[in-house]
Amino acid sequence: MKNSQTLVEKAYQQIKLMLLNDELVAGQKLRYQDIAKRLDMSQTPVNLALVRLENEELVHWEANKGYSVPELDLEEARELYELRVLLEGFLVAQAALRVTDDNLAELRLLLDGHRSVRGEVYCRERLWCDARIHMAIARFSGHKNGVSYLHQLFDRIYLRYRPERLSIERLTEAEQQHEDLFKALTAHDVEQAKEVMTHHISMGQQRMLRGIRTQVEERSRVQLWG
Repeated sequence: MKNSQTLVEKAYQQIKLMLLNDELVAGQKLRYQDIAKRLDMSQTPVNLALVRLENEELVHWEANKGYSVPELDLEEARELYELRVLLEGFLVAQAALRVTDDNLAELRLLLDGHRSVRGEVYCRERLWCDARIHMAIARFSGHKNGVSYLHQLFDRIYLRYRPERLSIERLTEAEQQHEDLFKALTAHDVEQAKEVMTHHISMGQQRMLRGIRTQVEERSRVQLWG
């Protein structure tokens, strides 16, 4: 039984990694037989891992069609970002009270790493550098359940969104907002940290929703002329 559970966990983590690395992308159909072959394991643990991922809404199952990676739609993206504003506003306020010099040194390294990832489009590596910054700040708050819930939110948003749809303007925009956040945390300024975080997440929401709308409009034009 323990070995079986270990295989399911391994399959679960490997499929999430495939989503992270764009080996599986939003809108793609998933055949558990093909995934099992790629992971060099039997189909049973892969199928059970997909059931677990479906419960977390990272994949979708439909009768007679099987599994697919659901695309993030406008309403869900809006709701998830509304939750981020509430949760991260609380966590950054706690972090501003508790942050240490060692925490700030760690955060500085993460900010530098985020800035070093450039390109002509907003790539997934950059997206996950951003997530690591936010998860670190959450961790500095000392609120373990808040960290866990935020991790789930990032999975729901980032594993199902195509980052190349984000405006390239978000690169420099996010960097400046992160710097403002770093200054507020360094000063232990609770209200400023909350204000900057709220603005940062709200701007990210606007950029993401704009990208999703553009995608929907382009798809409608293709269907109209096709």
